[in-house]
Amino acid sequence: MRVETMILIACLAVCAVPFGVAEPPAGAAKAEQASKTDQVDRTKMVEIKGDLARIHGDQVKALTYYLQALKNDPQNPLLYDKVGVAELKTGNHGAARKYFKMAIKIDPRYANGYNNLGALACIDKNYHTAVGYLKQALALDELSAPTHINMAEAWTGVGQMDHAMNEYARALELDGDVLTDNQNGLVAQISTPEQRARINYLIAKAYARRGNMEGALEFLRRAKDGNYPDLHNVYSDTDFTPLWNNPKLAQIVKR
Repeated sequence: MRVETMILIACLAVCAVPFGVAEPPAGAAKAEQASKTDQVDRTKMVEIKGDLARIHGDQVKALTYYLQALKNDPQNPLLYDKVGVAELKTGNHGAARKYFKMAIKIDPRYANGYNNLGALACIDKNYHTAVGYLKQALALDELSAPTHINMAEAWTGVGQMDHAMNEYARALELDGDVLTDNQNGLVAQISTPEQRARINYLIAKAYARRGNMEGALEFLRRAKDGNYPDLHNVYSDTDFTPLWNNPKLAQIVKR
């Protein structure tokens, strides 16, 4: 090997050693790690306070805590989601939309964010937009019963009742209690008296298709109790043909 080459290699080896950089004392590193751990713990405690406020129905206080936690952890899509839901429940749709979009910007595979944007679009009666968001949510998490409920609402809004019925059926298949108000605070779900009445009608339709006429009659009664406005369609919907001459049906809705 030529002398010049050897000198060059030696120079590179020396230059690779960082000058003037000293290893931090072990105690300083431990102190820094302890500080980071304390900050994470404090952020989690603030988030838990927000969850407790939400459980007790104080959305304003929950929002305050969630925003405080978000300042300490600005890359957490779950916190953006919680802030968005709190904003939605206080009626601030614009802010809710902003935070839901931030959640999916940070994590493009965060299914709850797409669901919540879809639910918000349904509430604002932007049903075609809702269908788009909810399709993305279901592509990421097909097992989310609340998302299927929201998709059913969106399909109803664009007049696709067969699609809506399939979505309601899938939601109930995944979670028989999905129509209760027991929600975890992360997933926005459309729930109105009108929707419940419509669901009862669609369940009656599903029972009729399967030949369970007693089940169909029971859910038609529930639809009537919920003041379902299109109950008279039972006499033009061919799925209910076997019931048209049934006196029990006449007691529920007159022909």
